[in-house]
Amino acid sequence: MKSIHEQITEWADKYVPKFNELSVKYKTPYYTQSPLKDIDQAVDLMVIGINPKGNAGSGAQEKSVEEYTQGNPSWGDRFDAEGKICWNFNQRARFFLGHDNFCHPESIDDDKKVVWTNLSPFESKNGNNDLKKELMQVGLQSTLELIEILQPKRIVLLGINAFRQIEKAIGNNGKVEYSTVYSNVKSQVGRINQIPTVCVPHPSGQWEVSNKFISMFIFLHGLAEITNKKNVVKPLKDVVEIMQTEMRSWQDCVMIKEVTDE
Repeated sequence: MKSIHEQITEWADKYVPKFNELSVKYKTPYYTQSPLKDIDQAVDLMVIGINPKGNAGSGAQEKSVEEYTQGNPSWGDRFDAEGKICWNFNQRARFFLGHDNFCHPESIDDDKKVVWTNLSPFESKNGNNDLKKELMQVGLQSTLELIEILQPKRIVLLGINAFRQIEKAIGNNGKVEYSTVYSNVKSQVGRINQIPTVCVPHPSGQWEVSNKFISMFIFLHGLAEITNKKNVVKPLKDVVEIMQTEMRSWQDCVMIKEVTDE
């Protein structure tokens, strides 16, 4: 059986030539985020945005497999000299995941265990709104194949329509399912290839309820998924029910006493 490192290399061998061809065709740069070259085992988490912020049509790029799998050339510069995150997008997304602004190489900043990537590697200013359909489609295909290789324990999608886009790319073969949890909240929970997945608004967009609500939603989803049984994933409807029941309990049982000046 091929190692995960070998599978990543074969995946890049397949897609980098396609990315190069499309980059020339649409004169649009591309890159992935965190490095993939040193991953040698299944990862704990994949955080998947829409696509890199940049300028579609600003110029073509042709990369080697080695260059692409090294990730974003600026990835190592996301922390300042004091170890504090200085990228706004990454800072907000890390907060959604319950982390402060400082580097945590033992957890969220371990590039061998946490992969940051996008549905498409091609740049644009406004995500789905100005990215060519072909660039999104090939990106979706490549990202879905990368998920199969890396087999993350959990996926966080940043962008409220991500499940629908993935479903369209996969087709009706049962590999993706998703559901809203609260009737007036767009954030969703689901499965991609039976991997527990949560989908929340993009950090650059409008928050639902508040930024802390999104963190709570992500954390509560993680708790609801726990089975304490190896390789067992709950039915999605059970996860939704647990999250709904918990919210009702908060609403019914938690009281806040107003403090008045004496």
